[in-house]
Amino acid sequence: MEFPAISPDGKHLAAIEPVNGKPAILVFDLDSPGTPPTGFVAPDTLPAGLRWASNDRIIGLFSAEKIHDESTGLHLREFVRTVSISISGGAAMTLMKGSRAFAASSGNMRFEGLDPGNPGSVLLSAYDSNGNAAEDTRISQQFFNYNLYTVNADSGDYHLVESGNQNTQGWIIGTKGQVLARVDSGNDLTGDMYVRDGSTWRKMLSLNESAGIDIEPVGVTSDDAALLAVRFGNQKTLELDKYPFSGPATSTTVYSNPNYDIQSEISDPWAGQIVGVSYIDDRERFNYFQPDLARWQKSLEQALPGETVELVSWDKARSRIVVSTETPREPKIFNLFTTATGQLTALASQYPALQASDLGEMRSYPYQASDGLKISAYLTLSPGKAAKNLPTVIFPHGGPEDRDQLQFDWWAQFMATRGYAVLQPNFRGSSGYGSAFRDAGFNQWGRKMQDDISDGVRKLIADGIADPKRICIVGASYGGYAALAGATFSADLYACAVSYAGIGNVSSMIGDVAQRDGNDSPAVGYWESRIGSRFRDSAFLAEISPALHADKVKAPVLLLHCTNDLTVPIAQSQEELSALHKAGKNVQFISVDGDDHYLRLGATRVRVLQEIDKFLAANIGN
Repeated sequence: MEFPAISPDGKHLAAIEPVNGKPAILVFDLDSPGTPPTGFVAPDTLPAGLRWASNDRIIGLFSAEKIHDESTGLHLREFVRTVSISISGGAAMTLMKGSRAFAASSGNMRFEGLDPGNPGSVLLSAYDSNGNAAEDTRISQQFFNYNLYTVNADSGDYHLVESGNQNTQGWIIGTKGQVLARVDSGNDLTGDMYVRDGSTWRKMLSLNESAGIDIEPVGVTSDDAALLAVRFGNQKTLELDKYPFSGPATSTTVYSNPNYDIQSEISDPWAGQIVGVSYIDDRERFNYFQPDLARWQKSLEQALPGETVELVSWDKARSRIVVSTETPREPKIFNLFTTATGQLTALASQYPALQASDLGEMRSYPYQASDGLKISAYLTLSPGKAAKNLPTVIFPHGGPEDRDQLQFDWWAQFMATRGYAVLQPNFRGSSGYGSAFRDAGFNQWGRKMQDDISDGVRKLIADGIADPKRICIVGASYGGYAALAGATFSADLYACAVSYAGIGNVSSMIGDVAQRDGNDSPAVGYWESRIGSRFRDSAFLAEISPALHADKVKAPVLLLHCTNDLTVPIAQSQEELSALHKAGKNVQFISVDGDDHYLRLGATRVRVLQEIDKFLAANIGN
């Protein structure tokens, strides 16, 4: 179960669950437990999210990957369709189909919230195609205007609320559904926020990461008087601040933690406001600004000690709440909490067949990098095995601006159940630990970021946990790059390497982003600020690209990649394969059809794990 959401009246629960191996939107009657759910699918697409528009209507986001340029067969694009679904049997409809906005909805038709002034209507933002033919994907989005529309979920009728421009990236919506501000972005991570001032727009804030003004607008205060934004504050961690819409644009801190970044902002979908935030130390912690939510969070944590408890979704009256509970050895369970009685009833487990006794113990395993930087890491031990001289998997996370924590991880637990110790290091450049730790990873791909991982390997060997001759590095996305970099630049540490959707040539990866989004796009600006310019820093990017140094590899390498990957093109694995073949190295490549970067199909996950299982057993298994 993913994305569980309760209807406004609290009578139904919608969620995404697999049906015959393919995700579908299912709706459960909460007053009739045991009644089979109603299912909704859209042909040739997968559900990517859902929101309730009314007691009868769900807004479902369905996505599919299509070739961007039919003449060359190059460059996949994700197309998102926003579909209004009736749970009482009314006709489903694709919203704004046939409009100019529909033509340019490639991953950018976004649900912005409910429209309180028009019951049953929702606010959607989308690119206006300027009259070009529907589905004309050859025209770059940089020539479109990003507009805001109100759409009736029952009739499909829509009208324009606000017109943006070619640089507009988002809208700030008030608690009554009114537009309060507009966010425009420029090149090189610059941008500006404009406030609605009568019939005109007034510039309120500059958003310029490269100049240290790293502000991300996320919402408004309950009285609509101030913007809420996340930024690195005086304590150098991500905090939540408010900026009044009138008067000087000076901020006041709403919430900050001196040691950890805000992980997420928690929104009330019915009130249209931020009601809390979370942060991660070793586990995710939740802090609510409203007394009732804070009271329920505290009472549930006291009743379930040692578990990560999250209030996931609630009805308009807050009489019923979906609550998730989780530990590293207990996969996430969704429960129904009745606030009047305090009763907690299990709804669904994400992995119902798994038992805690089958899974490995996960513990904190901090260490120091060779230059003294403190690294947080987590070690999962194989069930029933002593922590001594174990075959070991080093499993760096993706992102790289992400982080691992004490929670159930299906990759790590799978490998632990096969007999391996699994180390997950939060190397420099990971998120969650403040701006200095994040910035320490800038321009350090293949360098200090990789050294942090290697230092963790040496710590495991020194502690007698890892068998130095049976260590494999496994990773996905950036973790896949780290696996290839480990096998290439730290070749003596590893007996094998597995890269799922990893990057072999850093320069060509940035070039692919530029070709897709434009040379001056924020996406290119982001990657060049983290890694380097493919023009100015071409020599450095060549130095850190594993595919250009395949002759240094000593261990067997397994490459896995899905054909519909939009995030890291499959060409990255193909280039690595060609380089390793040319160098005469031991390499396997498995291309998986029909799925994307995020392994949304169960059959794909099973296939990937089966291939990793066979590869590890052949190279470091007992």
